[in-house]
Amino acid sequence: MENGKMNIKTIAFYILHFTFYISLLGCATKTTPVYAVIKTPDFKVADQGFLKEGFGYKALVIYKTGNVPVKIVVKNSVVCLNGRCLNKKKFIKSFLGANYPSDFLDKLLEYKCPKNFYCIKKEDTILFKDRNKKITIFLKTIKDDK
Repeated sequence: MENGKMNIKTIAFYILHFTFYISLLGCATKTTPVYAVIKTPDFKVADQGFLKEGFGYKALVIYKTGNVPVKIVVKNSVVCLNGRCLNKKKFIKSFLGANYPSDFLDKLLEYKCPKNFYCIKKEDTILFKDRNKKITIFLKTIKDDK
C-alpha cells in the first residue's frame, strides 16, 4: 500500500478470497424438499416442507397450509421448536417419553432407524411408530420427476 492506496494485486487477492468464502458457505447447507407427519398426543403437524442440513445442525421446516410454519432445529445438545429451545434429553422426554435416546431425532432426520424401535426405512422414506404412546413420525423426500 503506497500513500494509502491499494494496488491492483492486493484488491484482486481480497476479491478472490471473498468469492471463495462466499461460494464455500453457499454450498455448506443442503436443503431437501420433504413431506412430513409428526403426531404425538400433544403435537400434530403434517404437510410439505424442507429438511435443511448444515454445519452442526439439522432443521425440519413444515409449512402447514394457512398457518405459521413449524420449525424444528436439532443442534449439538439442544432441540428448538419454533424458537423455544430445550436440552435434547428434556425435549425428547417432554414430547416423546423418557425411554427415547437423546439422539432419536438426529437419527430420524438422517433417515436412519433408531435401534430397539419399530421403524421402517425405504430409499427416501422413513416411518416410525410407537403404538403404545400414539406417536408417528414419517418423512418422505419429494423427488423432482423431470
